[in-house]
Amino acid sequence: MTTENNKKRSLRSRLAAHLRTRLGGLLDDRRGVMAVNFALLIVPLLAAVGFSIDGSRFLLTRYHLQSAVDASALAVATVYSDKPTIDALADKFVVKNFTLGDATLTSVDTVVTGDTITVNGTASMKTLFMSVFKVSQVDVAVTTTVKRAGGGLLVSLVLDNTGSMWGDSPSKIESLRSASEILVDAIFDGDSEPEDLRVAIVPYAAMVNPGAEAESIVGTHSYGTRDPSDKTKWKGCVRERSGANSIADTGPDVEKWQPFFWEDSTDNNYDLTQPWTIKPGGTSDTNSLTGPNTGCPTPVTPLTNSYSTVTAAVSALTAWNRGGTLGDIGMAWGIRTLSPGEPFTESTEIDPKTGATLWDSPRWRKAIMIMTDGDNVLYDLNYSTGANSPHPSNSDETAYGRLGSAQADAIFGTDNASDAQDVVDDRLEALCTTAKDQDIIVFTVTLGSKPGTATRQLFQDCATDLGKYYHAPGKATLESAFGAIGAELSKLRIVK
Repeated sequence: MTTENNKKRSLRSRLAAHLRTRLGGLLDDRRGVMAVNFALLIVPLLAAVGFSIDGSRFLLTRYHLQSAVDASALAVATVYSDKPTIDALADKFVVKNFTLGDATLTSVDTVVTGDTITVNGTASMKTLFMSVFKVSQVDVAVTTTVKRAGGGLLVSLVLDNTGSMWGDSPSKIESLRSASEILVDAIFDGDSEPEDLRVAIVPYAAMVNPGAEAESIVGTHSYGTRDPSDKTKWKGCVRERSGANSIADTGPDVEKWQPFFWEDSTDNNYDLTQPWTIKPGGTSDTNSLTGPNTGCPTPVTPLTNSYSTVTAAVSALTAWNRGGTLGDIGMAWGIRTLSPGEPFTESTEIDPKTGATLWDSPRWRKAIMIMTDGDNVLYDLNYSTGANSPHPSNSDETAYGRLGSAQADAIFGTDNASDAQDVVDDRLEALCTTAKDQDIIVFTVTLGSKPGTATRQLFQDCATDLGKYYHAPGKATLESAFGAIGAELSKLRIVK
C-alpha cells in the first residue's frame, strides 16, 4: 500500500511540475498581447502625428498671415485719409502678401485711434489629419499695432514775461532766452524753413499783445492807431472781453477786444504832452514805470516756419513789471494762435498731402508749452516809487481792469486779490482741459522757488501727462527741461 501511495504522490508531483512549466510558457508568450496593445495605441499615435503636422501648418499659416498684416500696417501708417480708404488699402496689402495653399483669408479690418493704427487679419486653414476628429478647418487670427509716422507740428510757446523774471543771477529772463534757444534749435533741427513745422511765441504778463493783429480785433476807440515805436501811442496790448468770451476761442465777430491804454493816475504818473515823463519798461527791474503801455509785453509771434523769425522773437523776450501774472490769459492766447479762427488764422493753410487745413489735417500734431516762474496774481503797487504812489484800488491795471472795477467784478465776482487768484487758477485749469480736448499736447514748466505748491500742482495737472510737467529750480534745469521738450516735440514731426 505504501509503495502504491508513493507512486501516486510521484505522479502528482510530475503533473504539477509539467503544469507549472506550461503555464510559465504561456505567461512568457507576448505575441497576442503585443497585437492587442498595438491595436489600442495606433489611434492616439496617429492623432499625435496628425496634430503635429496640422499644428506645424497652423504655425506656418499664422507666420505668413502675420507678415502680411505687418506689411499692411506699415503701409497704411503712412496714409492720412478717411477710414474707408485706409480699410481698402489694408485689405489690398494683406491679399497681395498672403498667398498660402489650403488657407483662405477671411477678414481684414483696421482700427484708427489718433496716431495709432491697428490692423486685424483672420484666415481659415484646412486640416489634413484633424478632420478624422471632425475638425476640418481652424481659424487663425493676428493683430499688428503701429504708430503713424510723424508729420507736421503746430506748437505755441506760452512764456511768462512778468517782472519777477528779472530775479536771480543770471536773471530768469536770461535763462528763459537761453533755454528757448535750445528748444527752438531742437525742433528746427538745422532747417531754416522746414515744411512741416509752425511755431508761435506768446509772451504774457497781466495781459497779452496780439501785435499786428491787434488793430483788426478792437472796437471803436479814441487812442489812435497802434504804433509800438512811439511810447506815447497804443502799443497793441488789449483788454480782454466780458464773460465767457474773456478766455474763449471766439473771434472779433462774436465780441471785439478793446485797446489797453493805462490812463495817467497816481500809481502811473505821466503826462502824454511831456514824453520824458514816460518810462515804458522792459529794460530793468523797477516799478517806477510810467506810460500808457505799462505792463504791456512783447508782441505775439504768430505761427511761422521761419527759424530767423522765431529766434528773433526769443531774443526779444524780456520782463515787464507791474500788473501781475495772469496765466489764464497766456493760455487763452496760446490756443488762439493754434486754432483756425480769428484773430490768428495761420493754421487754415492747406496741407498739400491731405487737402485739409493744418489744424484739421491728421498729419499735423498740435502742442502748447506754458511756463511760469510764480503764482497767478493781480499785483498792487502799495508803496511810492519814482513818480508813482499807491492807488486806492485793490490792484494795478490789467487786461481785466483793476480789482473792483466793473470789468474785473464781472470776471471775478470779488475785489479780493486772493479770491481772484483762485478764479484765475480755475480758469487756467479749464483752458488746459479745453486744449487737451482738442488733441493739443500740453507741456508745462514751473521755474524757480516762487511757484507755490498749489501752482506746481496746477501745472502738473494741466500737462497732458505727468511726464510732460517739469519743475526747474534754476538755469541749468530749465535748459534741460526745454531740451527734453524740444526732443519730444521733434519726434512728433519726424517724417518717414
